[in-house]
Amino acid sequence: MDEKGYTITPMAFLLLIPVIIFAVAFGDIVNEINQYSTITIGSDVTGGTVSSIYSSISAGAGDSGRYAAYMATRETIDRQNFLPNSKETIRNIATNQLNAHVIDACRKLSIETGRDIYINNVLIPANSTNQTFNTTFTTDDITVEQVDGYGNTDPYGFYVVVRAGVPIKVVQSGQVFEGTLPEIRGYAPIQGLEDPYIWIKSKFRTRNAIYQYPYFEESNYLGMVDYHFNDSVVINDLSIQNLQYCLNGTDNPENYAPMSYYFPNPNGLNFFERLQGGKINGEPAGSRLSTFVIGDPLSDVYKGATISKIDVDYYKSPPVSGTNIILGTGSNARPFRDPTGSIFYLSSNYKTLFGLKDSYSNDYP
Repeated sequence: MDEKGYTITPMAFLLLIPVIIFAVAFGDIVNEINQYSTITIGSDVTGGTVSSIYSSISAGAGDSGRYAAYMATRETIDRQNFLPNSKETIRNIATNQLNAHVIDACRKLSIETGRDIYINNVLIPANSTNQTFNTTFTTDDITVEQVDGYGNTDPYGFYVVVRAGVPIKVVQSGQVFEGTLPEIRGYAPIQGLEDPYIWIKSKFRTRNAIYQYPYFEESNYLGMVDYHFNDSVVINDLSIQNLQYCLNGTDNPENYAPMSYYFPNPNGLNFFERLQGGKINGEPAGSRLSTFVIGDPLSDVYKGATISKIDVDYYKSPPVSGTNIILGTGSNARPFRDPTGSIFYLSSNYKTLFGLKDSYSNDYP
């Protein structure tokens, strides 16, 4: 009998037992759920840390490549001489810069997440000012090339490639993630950088920054290309568009004109070759580009010779001769000139490649 006069029969007592058992069991379930939630959240943080490391390496690879390209360009121009091995120079600079970027990012991640981070079996300490951890990546882990992961080439940039298989480990309170990195490619654009080839070959008399000519068109059909240099010819104005546009470098971001744009040219020089002063064996033709020489910076050397104004002709030793392009007929015939007023000469090979004629009459096209 309870304090209110009710009697708890044996049957009623039996009915209460499952409730009590269930309550105890429910408490255990809650505890297990809390423990599982803690594990799940911890795993999520660890997984997120790994993802952040991957993103940091990917972004850092591209940034380090751009930095290395700039530094290699400056070194070439400041030395007043071409580099003996441009790809090795860029790889060394990019590796050091990538290490600095990734170490800084991983230290911050380690502080934020409480995880110990290892890359390439090197612990990156969270609370250390030690700056000697520069062997996270070695030059053996890094390559530089102008081909993407699908075999496509890009003359206006290159890739810093971190090899697949670099060990990575993230540790916290008994939770360990161990694995290896996939191949990581970071894109480094070269647009806007000074062209050391033009600078040195013209004996420091002229300069040019690399910007992309926008009208070049490559068709997938039989590998056809169209430079669109003579889409419009105005005889009275002695104008050939878009050749004039390309020569003038109109609308380039530096607002510095004339400064000819760069266009793909399988017989030109890619960025690494421009740092080195000549062709490098094994470089893909699709990575190469050219520009036109504005004016006649070596006129005192060539002594009035009619030299083809594409860079690889003009600076070749000996240079390649060219002929002018005549606009109009009869007494009204005039040679086409570049924005500085110099007569524009071009070799027959490049006239053919670019689809340019020796002369244009009043009825063109």
